[in-house]
Amino acid sequence: MILYLTSSNKVNLLDFIENELELPVKKLIGSFSLNSFVVKDMQFYSHVRYLAIERGAIKETDGEMLQALLSFQMMYEIRIIMIVEGLRESSPFLQELIQANIQNIVIATDIEKIKDEIRTCFSQEGMLRGKPNEETVTLEEMPQISSAEELPQYRFNCTNVTIAIGGCDRRMGVTTTAFNLVCWINGHGGEACYIESNTNNHLAHIIQLFKPEQSGYAYVMKDSDFYFTKEVNQDYNFIVFDCGMLRENKLQDSFVNSHIRLLCSSVMPYELAGFYRTMARCKGISVQALGLFVPDNIKPYLSMNISKDILYCNTSRDLFDSKTNGEVFSKLLNKYIQH
Repeated sequence: MILYLTSSNKVNLLDFIENELELPVKKLIGSFSLNSFVVKDMQFYSHVRYLAIERGAIKETDGEMLQALLSFQMMYEIRIIMIVEGLRESSPFLQELIQANIQNIVIATDIEKIKDEIRTCFSQEGMLRGKPNEETVTLEEMPQISSAEELPQYRFNCTNVTIAIGGCDRRMGVTTTAFNLVCWINGHGGEACYIESNTNNHLAHIIQLFKPEQSGYAYVMKDSDFYFTKEVNQDYNFIVFDCGMLRENKLQDSFVNSHIRLLCSSVMPYELAGFYRTMARCKGISVQALGLFVPDNIKPYLSMNISKDILYCNTSRDLFDSKTNGEVFSKLLNKYIQH
């Protein structure tokens, strides 16, 4: 479903996309305080896939609106589509939206161009307004970590075991950890795929950069399959869900319903409270804590106050690294390895 906040002037703007995508559009017509709507009303629409906002329907200034959007992103994993007709490419507001990772922005003025931009915003990848298209890095140009032949080969005795990876906050290394785990499994003789189960659009940016080949629903990079959708091409030993930051109001279904749940956090002093609170919210379900970027002198504190079973990961700066945290991944999946 699309939730559309609009003034009366643009009330029919998304009718064509409703017909083309066969997605119902819930229209809220009027003049809104976006901040108030996010805090008080959005909870009733947390099931929607897209939030479309027509600038003329919002009372706040650009700066106030940006703050409300940042709050929205912290609370919900829903794609935001901004409709700001006539906004200049050089506009500070446009640049601030892009910096906030809000890139699905309609700025055209001609009706046909507006429709084209709207179609792009609702496409699978969305609009990558903040990413240049001129240069592409091929996977062959990336540093080679290792080949599958150099790694020990295991036999995994499972089918479609789901592994959900979430973070207590943004920028916790969730996507890198998910990529690395998929590459580790595939590099050691198993079959694993990655599914983006959040609205951060990291996978879209990665695909935009590397231009991998597509096979069915999957994008294939380093002999691993990466999906935007839960519709996969085949059975795998493991299906890894990148859940992004875990929501405060309700944990994502893909996290709660997975066989294995991993919670990532780094431990700067100001992050410890968030780590503790997120672990507390996961009470009642089995969660494996992963400490990323943790200094040795902090580890005893985390083992005592966060989880006695916490596993510590080494820093990985390559999405396709199948070695750096191999020991951790081996511990996590040991019961599925046929010895």
